[in-house]
Amino acid sequence: MYDEKRVENIRNLLKRDWNFKKVIFQKEVAGDLYFTAYDSKDTEDRIRVKPQLGTVFTLVQGDWRQLKGYKFV
Repeated sequence: MYDEKRVENIRNLLKRDWNFKKVIFQKEVAGDLYFTAYDSKDTEDRIRVKPQLGTVFTLVQGDWRQLKGYKFV
């Protein structure tokens, strides 16, 4: 089960580092956290975070792709 404070910290990091206007936590599946994020033009992006590794993935054309060179602690 996810830790609410940890989810909030990750959500704030995504907003700050990627300039999202809004980041909404959706669910946790097998330790991965799923978010829906919106930029300043209200374009929707799906984000998957593996908190134990600090890696972030985005959904591109139906496939999860890792954001290269980005890790959080």
